[in-house]
Amino acid sequence: MAISLLRQNRPASGLRIFRETEEAEQMARLLYTLFFGFFAGVLSMVLKKESLLYGTGFLDSYTLGPVKYLDPDTGKLLTTVFMQRLGEAALLIILSTTYLGSAASYFYQAWSGLAIGILTAGSVIRYGLKGILLIAGSLLPQQLILIPAFLMLCVKCCELCKIMYFRGGIGGFSGKDKGKLLIKKGLNMIVNIMLIVAGCFIEAYINPKILKLILRVF
Repeated sequence: MAISLLRQNRPASGLRIFRETEEAEQMARLLYTLFFGFFAGVLSMVLKKESLLYGTGFLDSYTLGPVKYLDPDTGKLLTTVFMQRLGEAALLIILSTTYLGSAASYFYQAWSGLAIGILTAGSVIRYGLKGILLIAGSLLPQQLILIPAFLMLCVKCCELCKIMYFRGGIGGFSGKDKGKLLIKKGLNMIVNIMLIVAGCFIEAYINPKILKLILRVF
């Protein structure tokens, strides 16, 4: 009986390990894409700093000056952050139910890395060591939550897209099975959405205070 139980449990256990390994590989590929976008942004700013930085007034004193004395309406700021972050998450989830799901996830990570790379390089080129403080004040602490949350969300979006379109095709699902799949995967994404919501609150309530404090040295 013990041997038969081991035989019964072995396939399920092997499938679980396979899924965990596949998710880890997907996470690694998305993380590499984020880093690629970051280094591409840094390189772009270094090579094109005359046009991207000095030619546009990007991060100059006229841009940062008002922020020092700005007292933002936290409620309105939170609404704006919610619309941006949750809008991005909703778009990724919707696109994950189409053929473009995986491509959208990779594009989002590359674009996020590119934006952070440009901001980082621009700050350091313009302000030197003080630019590192500016980056810290602009991105922390909310990005410590938002970056991992969106990475995990993109992993699940890629997984849903592959299951629906690249592992037997959408024709392999009946309407009922498709509905069950979407509900199951949607529930798996709730934790990621909750993390994004937490990041939004931090971005609206905590980050502005940190940024204003750091901007006193500029």
